[in-house]
Amino acid sequence: MPLCRLNAKLFSVALLVFQYALSSSPQGAQEKADVAKLAAQLKDKDAAVRRSAAEALGQVEDQAGVDLLISALGDDNQEVRSAAALALGQTGSAKGVEPLARMLQSQRLRDRRSAIIALGTIGGDKGCEALIPLLKSASAEDRDSAVAAIGGARCSSALEPLIKALADEHHMVRADAAMALGDLGDKRAVDPLLTLLSSAPGDSVRMAVVVALGALRDRRAIAPLEILLKTEKNENIKPQIEQSLERLRATPPDKQ
Repeated sequence: MPLCRLNAKLFSVALLVFQYALSSSPQGAQEKADVAKLAAQLKDKDAAVRRSAAEALGQVEDQAGVDLLISALGDDNQEVRSAAALALGQTGSAKGVEPLARMLQSQRLRDRRSAIIALGTIGGDKGCEALIPLLKSASAEDRDSAVAAIGGARCSSALEPLIKALADEHHMVRADAAMALGDLGDKRAVDPLLTLLSSAPGDSVRMAVVVALGALRDRRAIAPLEILLKTEKNENIKPQIEQSLERLRATPPDKQ
């Protein structure tokens, strides 16, 4: 769409983002001016303008921008709240953890999902600690989203909760927990993963466990994977078993 046909207010927000990207001193007066303009646009009657302003604030390295995004979490428009949450995660500010954790209590699925993604993006122990309680949620979707976000954050405090999630009743939660443990890189997860593998899980879980064991590079997994390779019937999983075995065999015993 030609620029002349864009909503004037939205074009103004886009221009601010472009100017910020070109700025050689993001902590200087130009940024302060941009934040002030975006703050005004967060109060605009047009929800699309407010949403675009929130998205732009995620790229601004200014504490005032973080405070504005926290306030925008209470906007009456779903799209604005989601944009504010995701932008808050993009800032990486630990100050956003508490308000995002409160957003997890929302009855609206979209609010919870945006908050989960944002907390995973912020990461660190604080971000993970806010997500861990969701692993006991009655909603399988919330549990799965939380496991995936925790895995992306790669925080050591999540080891035990992720191991417990290997026994979740929902196969996607188990699969994502296995992948998250592989990403975490803590070899204490090897035995629980081998136990899960021995229970003859479904294809998605089996694939995830195979990938995780290869990522963890612990030679204790070689024998179980060699046995699995001989009995595996899924032609899509066999190549992954071979790839994980290759990685494990290339790992010297003294490098584990």
